[in-house]
Amino acid sequence: MKTMGVDVGNLLSKVVVLDDDVVLASGIMETTGNVAEEIGALVETTLADAGVSREQIERTAGTGSGSELLSGMTFLEDVVTCVAAAGAYYLPEINMVVDCGGQSITSILIDADGDVINFMRNDKCASGSGRFLEVMSNAVGIGLDRIDEAASGAQSPVPISSQCGVFAESEVITHVNAGEQPADIVAGLCDAVSSIVAAQARRFSDGDRYTLTGGVARIAAVNDRIKGKLGGDYYEFPHDPRLAAALGAALLASMD
Repeated sequence: MKTMGVDVGNLLSKVVVLDDDVVLASGIMETTGNVAEEIGALVETTLADAGVSREQIERTAGTGSGSELLSGMTFLEDVVTCVAAAGAYYLPEINMVVDCGGQSITSILIDADGDVINFMRNDKCASGSGRFLEVMSNAVGIGLDRIDEAASGAQSPVPISSQCGVFAESEVITHVNAGEQPADIVAGLCDAVSSIVAAQARRFSDGDRYTLTGGVARIAAVNDRIKGKLGGDYYEFPHDPRLAAALGAALLASMD
């Protein structure tokens, strides 16, 4: 069965086309103003990459903060359920998914069937999220794509004590003005983000069997620090971690 999952996130929108559980194609683009038009274009591009027509897609599931703007979906599902489904399907060994997205961090406990037992999300504050890291790194003059390179060259990471985005940015600017090395500040940011993520995850579990998803999981300097703080057994998500919710949506579409 050919299915499609569409995830409209706060920062990025993603589309995945599956043939049963085989990924035929995927697409990612920035979420901006005209969601309906942009998603339509992304869907068409992804279908073309998959070599599949819209008529060949039997079921389509939508998810994400902007999913209510989607049309033509077979059904909509919440992000937590979709991320859990993807984690459990591709990594049946795990019992927790920690999703580090653009605007929030979500720790999800799952059972052997991939059903959500409980979850916690810091949706009241963006601390530790991709946006938090982007704003802080930009204040240093280093973009997200250079964080790993910068952090690897740190000599003495600068502690970032504030977890509030506004105060943390002010703290970072103070360090910049004081002449601290950008690499040391970035390494301190990675330490701070990983501490926030690990602290939330530990409220649910000791991290004995888990994976990391979301855009922040692609940043090795943060990913490695989270694993070091959380301990337990880490299982690497086998696809681009940004696609977890879209993959889960497409998988759920094939199961219903």
